[in-house]
Amino acid sequence: MRQSINFDEGIKEYEINGNPERVIKVNTADYGIIERFKNVKKRLDEKMKKYKDVKINADGSAVMGDEEAAEAIEDLSRIVKEEINYIFNADVADIVFDGASPLSTRKGVPLYERFVNAMFPVIQKDIEAETKESSKRISKYTDKAQQVKRSARR
Repeated sequence: MRQSINFDEGIKEYEINGNPERVIKVNTADYGIIERFKNVKKRLDEKMKKYKDVKINADGSAVMGDEEAAEAIEDLSRIVKEEINYIFNADVADIVFDGASPLSTRKGVPLYERFVNAMFPVIQKDIEAETKESSKRISKYTDKAQQVKRSARR
């Protein structure tokens, strides 16, 4: 018989743009998420260089009549979604982008970048709060260890 162990994993739920039908779950206790954000930024910046000459419409599609550009856009969209999923260790890209191209722009900024710019500070704040709580807990034990060490010297 299988039993279940239940504990707080640090998973928080976030509605995308206030839509209760579009919810992603994020493990904000995962300190690796910040590193994955940074790694993805570097990788996407590098990938974007490869596609710098591809003309993209505001909706994230390729400029009409350029089949090679259309394939490049499709490839880049797939890569962006994979990288977003990598950051969160979960399939969140479909929820976040809701069928839109992650390359769609608003005021010249791609959708995926707008999402990352909105989400990163939230994650950073959650991790900073967790680090502060963890530091309090650790200092309780290190203070106790220091007391024991001082009394052993006497």
